Amino acid sequence: MSQQKKKERSKKYRKKSKVFEVFPEIITNLQKGGKLDLADFEQLESIFGDRVKKALELVGEHKVRKYAFTPSGVIRWVVTGGTDKDYLVIEHTFCSCKDFLFNALYRREIPACYHLLAREIAEKTEKYEVITIEDQFYSEYMNKWLS
Repeated sequence: MSQQKKKERSKKYRKKSKVFEVFPEIITNLQKGGKLDLADFEQLESIFGDRVKKALELVGEHKVRKYAFTPSGVIRWVVTGGTDKDYLVIEHTFCSCKDFLFNALYRREIPACYHLLAREIAEKTEKYEVITIEDQFYSEYMNKWLS
């Protein structure tokens, strides 16, 4: 894909005001148990740049976890970043990392950070760990993830 096309596609997605509006469009080719083909990778790379590679590395290293709290059924996703810090990721909308805060929300330079992208890819390809925890520990875990 040419640099010009990548820039045009990136501008198209930057115009979107919310991250959750972008993800359904750019990850539609990934199905449960599916794989990224070259076209999918190039599409993501045109929007996220090097963040795509980082996201794929996290998925490959099994650093995406889905926490299921019982008996409430509350689900929270956590992605361990490159510095081994855990980040809370809310589907299509939020990550607790600084990259998301500054570059996605404040500057609107990217639709999302690589943690959020990793969560989306992991879910679509079913490459994540499920951890079940009792509801009584919910506050403890949330405090840990948001600290």
